[in-house]
Amino acid sequence: MQARWQSQGTFQALTIEKPNGGTVSSGDVVYFKGHSGANIDVVDGVVQARWADTGAWQAMVISKRTGSGTILPDDIVCLESHTGKHLDVGDDSIVRARWNDCGDWQSMRIEKEVVGALFSGDSISLLAHTGNRIEADGTYVGARWSDPGLWQTFTIESYGGRAIFSGDAVFIRAHAGALVHVQDTSVAAQWYDYGAWQTFHIERQRGEGPVMPGDGIFLRSHTGRLVEIEGDKVQCRWFEAGDWQTLIVEKQTRRLLVAVSQNDEGKKQEQQERGDFFVI
Repeated sequence: MQARWQSQGTFQALTIEKPNGGTVSSGDVVYFKGHSGANIDVVDGVVQARWADTGAWQAMVISKRTGSGTILPDDIVCLESHTGKHLDVGDDSIVRARWNDCGDWQSMRIEKEVVGALFSGDSISLLAHTGNRIEADGTYVGARWSDPGLWQTFTIESYGGRAIFSGDAVFIRAHAGALVHVQDTSVAAQWYDYGAWQTFHIERQRGEGPVMPGDGIFLRSHTGRLVEIEGDKVQCRWFEAGDWQTLIVEKQTRRLLVAVSQNDEGKKQEQQERGDFFVI
């Protein structure tokens, strides 16, 4: 177990479980399950996540650093292992259980995963100030139409793999599979590499926090410049965050196109077999 990154990703996600269920309160015995399905355990001060067991080695007493009562998001807590030692994080970022203290090194902030935020792997569209949406037509990236169709559908991905927060490094994958990239001031979707040219830092117009559908965002490229729309052109020329650089991120859902007459079952079946769909 280590504490190396600020990303709220899959590796950092833990499920807190109470043996008999119910509200978790300060002083309760709990278990912490990692993304692999294994619970955190402590042996001789070493903290790992190896087995799905809920035994003595995996049992933790969760306590608020100050106060008592129900454990709430943003509470500062300490985790006491079966040895009586609290989990701590030292300067080397390794998680251990060495001391009885509930001090600064042992303090952990409980953060509940945001409901409704954009997640890595979500399908999105990007609405420009012109009323048109960014599209990828082959390698060309423009903003010519307002329709939220296939060409306007992108997949947003992050290193963390879970909820996306303002400041996160993200990748924007076009419907054909290529990643959007910036070369000098040009924006295109040509290659499949996860490189510097394909890396954007997403910035929320309203400041820090999780990126929610409907938020105004900026996409800052590896050059430090922001993606902008002038007319129907998508470019990356300036550092300023203005109207031209503001994009409304919309979450998209794909479904089969079956908007045909109820009496035309043959046509409906044909469309389903072809896999026609549209974005809502």
